[in-house]
This record gives sequence, structure tokens and C-alpha cells, in this order.
Amino acid sequence: MTTPDGQFRLVRPAAAERRGSASGGAALDPTQRLVVEHRSGQGPLVVLGAPGTGKTTVLVESVVARVDRDGVDPARVLVLGPTRRAAAALRDRVTGTLARTVTEPLARTPHSFAFALLRRAAVLSGDPPPRLISGPEQDRILADLLAGHAEGAGRRPDWPASVAPALGLRGFRDELRDLMMRALERGLTPEDLSQLGKETDRPEWVAAAQVMDEYLE
Repeated sequence: MTTPDGQFRLVRPAAAERRGSASGGAALDPTQRLVVEHRSGQGPLVVLGAPGTGKTTVLVESVVARVDRDGVDPARVLVLGPTRRAAAALRDRVTGTLARTVTEPLARTPHSFAFALLRRAAVLSGDPPPRLISGPEQDRILADLLAGHAEGAGRRPDWPASVAPALGLRGFRDELRDLMMRALERGLTPEDLSQLGKETDRPEWVAAAQVMDEYLE
């Protein structure tokens, strides 16, 4: 159905309609067909719907329509999925329906797309491409840094006594990594984080800033 504000809201189809859509091709209801027939020149379109209302089917059919009907190059189509599994499933459905291969992934996660943009920007500016470090790799780096501090190597951060017993725990490294990532997202340097820790009486932030400095090196 179409809402007063111009959005499209999908509703769960009846059992008979679901059975019909399972046999050879997607059977679209009138609202779904309006979404698929929407042209790019008509502006952006918001589609809302609860689980089971056919959002994914409409998405796949919309991509296919733009490629087969409108002649859009598949490499210029981007579908974002919340997880790698969801993106892979979308990619398989779209390419399977199109019955053709494409040079660029049609479906990605937001993180994968963002990393591709960073790599492209680095190549265009002549800088070395960024390296993607996985969560387990980050944890291993932090574990090595903290183990070195425990052995007296490097610049040993002055952790508060309340934190010291947790230094060897995976949960502590997760919290430390999250703190550093949030600081970097906000454009904070280790010096900024250290100063902020002093101003707010958070000695654990001051110690974390020292680890962050070594981590970035």
C-alpha cells in the first residue's frame, strides 16, 4: 500500500499469493510492482515492510529491472546488506536472476563498500592502499602489546589498580579496542585521548592513550 507521505509499505501476502510466487518467477502484488516499476529519474524511493513482506524479492526484481529494462550497467548498481552472509545471498539471487556475470560485486556490506572507497582514494592520490585488519588480528596485536608491558618491555602504561587484574583478559582487550576505535572515529590522537583522560579524571584513558600510540605505530 502507498502511505500519504509517498512511501511504499509492503504487507505480508496471503498464503495463496505466497504459493503462487514460489513457482517460476516472482509474482508481485500491485504495491511491489509499483516499486519495481519506479524509475531512477523519479527520485529516491523508501520501501518499508516487516519480515516476510517480500522486501528482498522486490529489491532483487528492482535491480534486474534497472539492468534489463533500463540498460543500467550492473557495475553501477550497489546493493548493501547488513552482514557478509546477507550480502552474499543478495549477490547470488541478483546474479542468478540476471543470468550473467558482473565485474564488480553487486551486493556488499557497508564496511566492504567503505573500505573499497578508501582503497580507491589512496590509489588515486598515490598513497599506499590501506590494510584491513580483522578483529582477531587486532586482538592479537593488543595481546602482544599488553604482554610486553607485563614483562617490562617498552613504555609501560600506568594502569589504575582497579584495572590491572583484567589486563590479560580478552574482555579487557575488547573494551580497550572499542575505546581506541571510538577515539579514532572522532579524530582524536593519543595525545588528545590522554589529555581528555586527565581533564575528566579517567586515568585508564591516559594509560589507554599510551597503548593506542604504540598500536598506531
